[in-house]
Amino acid sequence: MASLFGLFKKQNSIIGLDIGSSSVKVIQLRKEKGRVILETYGELSTGPYASKAVGQAVTLAPDQLALLIKDLFKEANITTKVGAMAIPLRSSLLVTIDVPDLPEAKLAQMVPLEARKYIPVPISEVILDWSVIPDMREELIGAEEPNAPTVTDKAESEKMPKMKEVEVLIVAIHKDTIKQYEEIARLTNLEAKFLEIETFSAMRASLYGSRGAMVIVDLGAATTKVVIIDQGTVRLSHTINKGAQDVTLAIARSLNVSFAKAEEIKRKVGLVEKVGDKDLGETLSPIVEYIFNEVSQVMVEYQKKHNRSVEKVFLIGGGALLPGLFDLAKSNVYAPVVFATPFDRVDAPAFLENILQAVGPEFAVSIGLALRALEEL
Repeated sequence: MASLFGLFKKQNSIIGLDIGSSSVKVIQLRKEKGRVILETYGELSTGPYASKAVGQAVTLAPDQLALLIKDLFKEANITTKVGAMAIPLRSSLLVTIDVPDLPEAKLAQMVPLEARKYIPVPISEVILDWSVIPDMREELIGAEEPNAPTVTDKAESEKMPKMKEVEVLIVAIHKDTIKQYEEIARLTNLEAKFLEIETFSAMRASLYGSRGAMVIVDLGAATTKVVIIDQGTVRLSHTINKGAQDVTLAIARSLNVSFAKAEEIKRKVGLVEKVGDKDLGETLSPIVEYIFNEVSQVMVEYQKKHNRSVEKVFLIGGGALLPGLFDLAKSNVYAPVVFATPFDRVDAPAFLENILQAVGPEFAVSIGLALRALEEL
């Protein structure tokens, strides 16, 4: 009789699984009387599962990832196998292109042809999606039309009419990537309701419906991802080939220690203290400054193209927690910089408040996934 009732029990707990290059994060949420409640969360490093050090970026085969995920679920006391998984930005493509403003049927023919210029594999090997980005000049009430043509300009334009263009966001994921994640779900008995590119999960958890021009900077182990979101839509995506692992390698070289020891020093000392007679700030600041100078350049280019200033920069990812990094970010980026606080979206015990505030940037993707999964229950 108990098992019979179990068939009709409503599933109200859900997990979000974020598989990164240096760690895997999971969060379990449930919805109760309109509230989103944190049940548990956890993280495991990928390095040891490839005989590497904690903090090293590695690529694990599906069976290795399955073993890690099973261990993570056990350590975090995960009680459900229903949820969603994030696809890393490195395994996908987000790009915006300008195309003529044509009827949807004609755009559907044109966009795949244009997408081939940006996708390094045959279109038949990817799952392709696209959407027209709304014209911000029409969305912003009271906004003036920039560069309005003079009478002479209008006369010239009548002689040489120019077709209106629209921006299109193209999303592409290789079919082999989808198959790999489906295999991971099978090996772990995970009922994955959907797969989502990590960028959209991070937006959901970090921005709280902000409509201005915002930037999410995701400081991962191997790379740093920069995404500009305006009016709630992804407008630009950029990857910087430096991340937290580069900081660890610089410490290892400077102090002549192993990667594992350097990672330990990085997490404890960061950019703010000396180790013996070595000032790590002098060694590490150029790497961090390079990252945020490139972030600033991306922001400037966006501003020039759209005449829109960035209102705020949100830091997420494990690399964002490097001691001293926040101050360097503030001094190298012209917009206000803040840590994302995704745990603000959930109800949790008061005694966990400080801990969740500290680790929040690491769990932005997994929380964003779980939030969407709860909505789709």
